[in-house]
Amino acid sequence: MSDDLFNDDFFADEEEAQDKVPQKPWNVLIVDDDEEIHRVTKMALRSFEFENRPLNFISAYSAKEGESAFLTNHDIAMVLLDVVMETDHAGLELAKWIRDEHGDLNVRIVLRTGQPGQSPEQSVIKDYDINDYKAKTELTAQKLYTTTLTALRAYQHIMILEQSKMGMEQVVIATKNVMDKLGFVAFSKAALDQIITLINVNDTMLIDLTPMTKAQVSGTQNQDGKSKVDVICGTGLFQNTQDKYTCLEELPFQCLVAKSRQNNGSVFDGEEILIYCKSDNHAVAFYIATGRELGQLDRHLLEVFTENLVVGLKNIDLNEQMKNSQREVIYRLTEVVESRSNETGYHVKRVARYCELLAQLYGLNEEQCETILFASPLHDIGKVGTPDRVLNKPAKLNAEEWAIMQTHAEIGQQMLQGSELELLDAGAIIAGTHHERWDGNGYPNGLSGENIPIYGRICALADIFDALCSKRVYKDAWSIEKVFDYIESESGLFFDPKLVELFLHNKAQFLNIKEELKDPEC
Repeated sequence: MSDDLFNDDFFADEEEAQDKVPQKPWNVLIVDDDEEIHRVTKMALRSFEFENRPLNFISAYSAKEGESAFLTNHDIAMVLLDVVMETDHAGLELAKWIRDEHGDLNVRIVLRTGQPGQSPEQSVIKDYDINDYKAKTELTAQKLYTTTLTALRAYQHIMILEQSKMGMEQVVIATKNVMDKLGFVAFSKAALDQIITLINVNDTMLIDLTPMTKAQVSGTQNQDGKSKVDVICGTGLFQNTQDKYTCLEELPFQCLVAKSRQNNGSVFDGEEILIYCKSDNHAVAFYIATGRELGQLDRHLLEVFTENLVVGLKNIDLNEQMKNSQREVIYRLTEVVESRSNETGYHVKRVARYCELLAQLYGLNEEQCETILFASPLHDIGKVGTPDRVLNKPAKLNAEEWAIMQTHAEIGQQMLQGSELELLDAGAIIAGTHHERWDGNGYPNGLSGENIPIYGRICALADIFDALCSKRVYKDAWSIEKVFDYIESESGLFFDPKLVELFLHNKAQFLNIKEELKDPEC
């Protein structure tokens, strides 16, 4: 070992900054069977720092101990590796183990040998995946410093690339997880979950800015002049804040919201972040208290993810437009039926809302509840094939007329089935099964129990409830008490017992819908 390694003039004392935040050190593994080499190396690099991070030395005195060091330390940045230890090629075998068996392709391996002729540099560099080769006799303090700095810089670049790759993979996974969600609220909540995972934060708030944005576009405002917002959810310090903030002016970070909307983009302000995403029909903000200033990589990942979220919001807009078009077609079709049967359009609106409420009480998911809400108005679409003399007869139908009336269930199902549109497909199920009975005495197919699709079971109860409460050409409206008594008496006969139980335990909610959508003449 050259005496230059002991030249203290090489190392200048550095003034320690009082406000310097301690940084995680670089782990440097010294593998050498000579204790003096360990001591001299540590002395020579005692004041070394790179990117404000000092060195942490790990000592191993054989190749076997070197393996153990890797198994217990998962972030070794550099290895100063002797060749000749317990065997003439122990160091080379360890280098091969590190790369091939342990699978660490990132650590920088610097081979140091006191017998360069025994392990020629050219053949070693060619045959083993090492990053530098030094003879101990040439490794002065200056060269050791340079070698270490070069190795750590290379390791840092590799780790940045590795983290970038992993980060982008996370963004891809996060984007897929979000894009699978249907509906604005579900999409936004999924996006917040992915942001929390992506940059490892806890204190967040999700705010729907759509009401405020639409009010400004339309020129309308709250009477108090404040801008309405909806807090969808919060985590950490902002958990259970849904009812705490109702307008922009109440938010503790309203300035960030204003700035993000002005710039039409996200704002990074020290330890606070406001991610802003906007489409034609929606606007949402993700407030994040990071507790730290984000690094360049995390910021870049968030920016890429945000761009994907905007695309997702635009897709939601398109999906909503498509669904609205489907709903418009459905309501137009049902208006044709209602105009022929002398029933008001409020009947199908009430039935739709009753179905949605029953579906929610039954435990169907959000997508299923939305489907039955918009598909249930098609329950009587088959009546377009029912003659007026039967449809509007102001008296009890005879056997022949009743047989004709019953065909509307099959006609409706045949009209709608086979569609690639989810709403029409659900409408076919409802049209064909909403006159089936729990006891199997319904029509058209005599299905019973849970063999009747849940959409049909729900619509059967909703349709009968509204029909009994309403005046028809052939009958007067029943009293609400009589209607409830009838439905209770038909539990397990006409209706699914569980649905009847849910219905009777939530009478007030159904009566509220009935009152809200009552026929105009009432």
